[in-house]
Amino acid sequence: MAPSYTLHYFNSKGRAEVSRLILAQVGVKYVDHRIEREQWPELKPKMPFGQLPVLDVDGVLISQSHAIERFLAKEHGLTGKNSLESAQCDMVVDTLSDMMVVAVQIFLEQDPAKKEELKQKFLKEVLPPFAKNFEKMLVKNGKGHIVGDQVCTIDELIACRWVLF
Repeated sequence: MAPSYTLHYFNSKGRAEVSRLILAQVGVKYVDHRIEREQWPELKPKMPFGQLPVLDVDGVLISQSHAIERFLAKEHGLTGKNSLESAQCDMVVDTLSDMMVVAVQIFLEQDPAKKEELKQKFLKEVLPPFAKNFEKMLVKNGKGHIVGDQVCTIDELIACRWVLF
């Protein structure tokens, strides 16, 4: 019997969007539980580590966006065809996480002028080296994907991160 999935996250894309895309890619039905901000204080103590997103798999709660993404990717064959491709996927996920540590400062900045300054610096100085390295991987692979010859979780992750800017 197929597992039952409920994805808990705020009523936005954010850290749950890659998981939503993975589930859509593989055609799995799931409950997309969108939490409004005013509901969060009541739900927070019920979630592992008091954070979102959380994926409920038949009553087992998994938190942390990348853990959820990796779980779903493994369950549905989106981690590459072998351990080497899987490690390459993990490498890209972790590299994108490094990039997002810098990018999140843009979203947290309240001053509009400083926010724009941070965004321009990110677009001109931080993003280009990452993009260049991903492009090198894509060209070197020569199969239309950064890793392997089929869609894997990093395709969704890269798409989600790039549209932020």
